[in-house]
Amino acid sequence: MVRKITSFLMLFSFLVLVLSGVAEFISPFGRLGMMIKWEMLWLDKMQWQALHLVFMIVFTVAGFVHIFLNIRPIKAYLKNRSKTMVVFTKEMSIALAITVVLFVATVQKFEPIENFVKLNKSFNDYWVEQFRKNSIQNGG
Repeated sequence: MVRKITSFLMLFSFLVLVLSGVAEFISPFGRLGMMIKWEMLWLDKMQWQALHLVFMIVFTVAGFVHIFLNIRPIKAYLKNRSKTMVVFTKEMSIALAITVVLFVATVQKFEPIENFVKLNKSFNDYWVEQFRKNSIQNGG
């Protein structure tokens, strides 16, 4: 029962993280979201941020519980065909390499990762422009 609850908790919190991540990605940066009263699906920027934070914690805790409950299969993943423990299996090495490449590409602003970051900035620039237009129209 605990395994099933943990799996469903991870699934549902993952879905909320994806949705709140999209909201955070397209929302205006900082206080601008509050100033223009930005909303998506009837929730404002602060509500999306709170959801993202809370469900990141839920997902993380459920992830640790999942690891604890599945330590045997995880250990089995670290064994080769002769059943000896190998720290860097082929699959683990590939997953680690992908993680390192994405980490370095993001920090070093390599393409195409940087284009994704620039897309996020273009959403913010759009909201800033909307705010300026509204301020001018309203005499502010």
